[in-house]
Amino acid sequence: MRNFSFNGITKNYITVLSSNRLPWAPIEREYQEVPNRPGAYTKKKRKTKPRPFPITVLLEADGVNLQKLKEDFASWLIHDEPKPLIPDDEPDRTYYAVVDGSFDPEELVNFGQGVIPFICPDPYKYGEEKTVTLGTGSINNAGTAETTPIINVTFTAAASEYKITHQESGGFVRVIWNFVAGDKLVIDLAKRKIIINDNVNMTAYYWRNRPFMLRPGANNLTVVPASVATTLIKFRPRWK
Repeated sequence: MRNFSFNGITKNYITVLSSNRLPWAPIEREYQEVPNRPGAYTKKKRKTKPRPFPITVLLEADGVNLQKLKEDFASWLIHDEPKPLIPDDEPDRTYYAVVDGSFDPEELVNFGQGVIPFICPDPYKYGEEKTVTLGTGSINNAGTAETTPIINVTFTAAASEYKITHQESGGFVRVIWNFVAGDKLVIDLAKRKIIINDNVNMTAYYWRNRPFMLRPGANNLTVVPASVATTLIKFRPRWK
């Protein structure tokens, strides 16, 4: 990596010296020990922890006071919420990072070298958003992790409900409402939110729903009733 953008901004006074990017986010497992048995059983559940993303950089204050440059450096990096971080050698992947810790550079005249202590609370890295029209074949999630889709529906005829089912898992979402032609429905599975004609309407949400995620690889979705609406599936593939 030669440089990176953070929050959509790249600084030309930075030279990246090293970046220890882990191949996957840290995983924490639980084990159950059994008396008189060597070792332990591995429990099925595991926890994916925040991903550290330290970057060692050299600051070069070319014609600028180094202390003033550090003020600009801090203004760029310090935020309350994670911001997109895109390495220049991985331009098709986006991490969401915050600074967690201090930057203690070794200074020599107009140069300062130190480690930016980035960490990604969301441990996954993301690709570009994909939009697929349902009915054109299976939906391919190219990532290595499950991802949550947003379902956009435009009704072309009247219907008393809308149900979409993920064939591989059996999960489904059903919305009960007296739809008419022209109505628009958005199902945000990440937020468990139902939006009808730009208004949040959770009374239409069927309480026995089993929301699903798109698995890595092929995903097949079916809709009932199929002939009264056009369904667009939006999602961002993500990698472990």
